[in-house]
Amino acid sequence: MYALKSAQRLSRALRVEWEDGLSAQFTYVWLRDNSNRRPSLLHLDLNTKPQEVDYTGRNLSVVWPPFLPSSYSSQFLREHASVKRAHNIASLPATTKVLKFPWRIQPRPSYEDMSHMAMLQWGERATECGTIWPHFERVPSIVSVESEKANAKVHLVDAVQSLSVMAQSHPEQFEFLASTPIEYEHGFFKAAHRTAEIQDGKVVAAVFNNDLRSSEITTESLDMLYSSLKTFNKICCQHMHTVVLQPNDLLVLDNAQTFVGAPAQQGRRLRLRLFH
Repeated sequence: MYALKSAQRLSRALRVEWEDGLSAQFTYVWLRDNSNRRPSLLHLDLNTKPQEVDYTGRNLSVVWPPFLPSSYSSQFLREHASVKRAHNIASLPATTKVLKFPWRIQPRPSYEDMSHMAMLQWGERATECGTIWPHFERVPSIVSVESEKANAKVHLVDAVQSLSVMAQSHPEQFEFLASTPIEYEHGFFKAAHRTAEIQDGKVVAAVFNNDLRSSEITTESLDMLYSSLKTFNKICCQHMHTVVLQPNDLLVLDNAQTFVGAPAQQGRRLRLRLFH
């Protein structure tokens, strides 16, 4: 591993140099986005600047407003010193619309459906709205959500509608997201997807999950990427719905059309089943 030699503050980036002479610039917004705790897009400041910067041979230490410390290893920075092609871009769409509706709530069946490919559980913590399992080349088609307790809150966004609105209100940013693959990573799995799938000039499917975006730099236009994501997130928030589930309810959603999440809620336990 090469040790860090210097860290120089610039107007919108940090210039890092290693002992072997290699140097690289990392924008402040990318560093903040990939800090110890990734902020939501709602709270990500595109003009953020560090309060403090320090380094040793092995680590870069940064304090972000308001007094949020983060550490970046020399190896991590070295691995992200250049733009890399997005990993595993599928030639076919990551997902296709299989339901006529983005979501619906129906009575929970009396029998246990065991045809799902996987099952997740969400507890009391808040979860940002997004596609379920975008780190797979082929994401699950259908997701069902059940609650073990009464009055469980779930957030839903019609992602196809939100992207269609963005195409009209912010066409340049929409085109950027529609043409720029975003890489997702979880465990051993990595996959890259374009945010919008377009057929005959219309948005027909969407893939995005802020929590599972990888740290890989896959575009030279980081400022455009983050500004586009901020705009898209704002539109999604404007079109977000909150539904309340009871133990006898079954929420069924199309993973190609709908982003799902949940606010923080004490005592809540949700079970998500994923279907191909």
